[in-house]
Amino acid sequence: LPAGELGKLVLDNRAQPRRPAPDDRNVQTLLVVDDDVNVLASLHRLFRRDNYRVLTAASPAEAFDLLAMHPVQVILCDQRMPVMNGTEFLSKVKEMYPDTIRIILSGDTGVETVLDSINRGAIYRFYTKPWHDAELRDNVRLAFREYWLTHGPYDDRKTPRDHQAA
Repeated sequence: LPAGELGKLVLDNRAQPRRPAPDDRNVQTLLVVDDDVNVLASLHRLFRRDNYRVLTAASPAEAFDLLAMHPVQVILCDQRMPVMNGTEFLSKVKEMYPDTIRIILSGDTGVETVLDSINRGAIYRFYTKPWHDAELRDNVRLAFREYWLTHGPYDDRKTPRDHQAA
């Protein structure tokens, strides 16, 4: 974590990400970020069926707090939010948690929005609202598959430095 980012986190009353508890490391955790509580509830219900641990945040600040407390493999984030849009949020997430798989879900399908997300390299996929449940579930499942194929399960025999290098 760059010193400037750590200082900002401290000033914002956020701690550096903690090491996950042993039983948390291999749990498939999805973080859903959207300022619309109805969308959060709907997506929570949708993904709970797939036995993911689903965390929800109504703002990027709340999402950063959850990221500091829980190991998260996949993030599904709305594009249009007050204070910080989804692309900006996921760009910061990419810097701080580069291993996460980041997905945008947006009602705004403008070419500029999509291109900005892609050009920043902060996203794995871009989906539109309204979404198709089966398609979104399949693609989130594929995102988890990508994560585990790339990073493998957590191995307690490795040191934290080994995990960072992997």
